Amino acid sequence: MDKRLAVELVPGLAFIAGSFMGGLFLGAGLAAVATAAAVFLRWRWDKSLPWLAISVFTLSVVLLAAGLVFDDTTYVKISPTIGSLAFAAIIAGGLALRPSLLRRTLGYSLHMTSRGWAVLHAVWIGLSIVRAGMNEVVWRNVSDAHWAVYNGLSDFVWLGLFFAVTWFVANRFWLELDEE
Repeated sequence: MDKRLAVELVPGLAFIAGSFMGGLFLGAGLAAVATAAAVFLRWRWDKSLPWLAISVFTLSVVLLAAGLVFDDTTYVKISPTIGSLAFAAIIAGGLALRPSLLRRTLGYSLHMTSRGWAVLHAVWIGLSIVRAGMNEVVWRNVSDAHWAVYNGLSDFVWLGLFFAVTWFVANRFWLELDEE
């Protein structure tokens, strides 16, 4: 496994561990610390800042602080919903750029037709919205302990889904470099 991918998955595991040791606030706090460490490591390895991780960290810390101030774990539980909807909005808004934000990010490794990029945008936006909806359904219908496990482990599943659909779309709409 790539060390970057491994580092990206640690916050979810830290969240589960912290939740079982001391509740959702401790879990969210440990996940925030793990995310900050991941940002630092990625900066050291790549000499660039991973803006998505920084955004997740900022959102998590703000909602954790609000939850602590108001003594309400709902702020922790809605963090994945807000993050997923924000991700969908960023991808959708990035369509206004030429090339799109998603194409700027993945275009170095994916060489697809314009139709392929349009499909990939739609699928990523759709998956992000479904992810937000799933989080809402789960946190409202299960115990905090069950939601903590869902939240921590679902990152692996969602990452796999994003990878799988990207692979499928890329294979379907691949553009040979000599066709450009």
